[in-house]
Amino acid sequence: MKTLFIFFLATLLTVPCKIMAQSEEKLVDDCVFNTGENTTYLKDYIIKLPKVDSNKEAPVYKATIVLVKTTHYRFTICNSANSEGKGIIQLYDNYRLLGSSYNQQTEKIYNSFDFPCNKTGQYNIQYSFKDGEKGLAVGIISLVRK
Repeated sequence: MKTLFIFFLATLLTVPCKIMAQSEEKLVDDCVFNTGENTTYLKDYIIKLPKVDSNKEAPVYKATIVLVKTTHYRFTICNSANSEGKGIIQLYDNYRLLGSSYNQQTEKIYNSFDFPCNKTGQYNIQYSFKDGEKGLAVGIISLVRK
């Protein structure tokens, strides 16, 4: 009886983890599918950020990636269906913004932007959610084939 109880308890505790992992995998698969026919998947980032209080700075997920000169890249972000926030991806060379899925003038958020790399080196990627909302999204980096 004790063994059966432990098995039942262990099963209950692992099911939510497996369901969450499956939904994240599906989000990645769907996002890769939406990067375009002429792309090759390189890397993905799963972004989960909490909602921020109004008097604090919005949380940001940061990553560093090496990009190669004369290569054309596409940066894509896809929001989970139940995400409260809308994901934004930004690419920096040191502190200089090179590309973004968010246009501050029109306040429009795009799903992706392309970046033709002119210099091999390390670049910084920042993922966030508009207005510091809570969110779940996936960021995809892909190679654009000519």
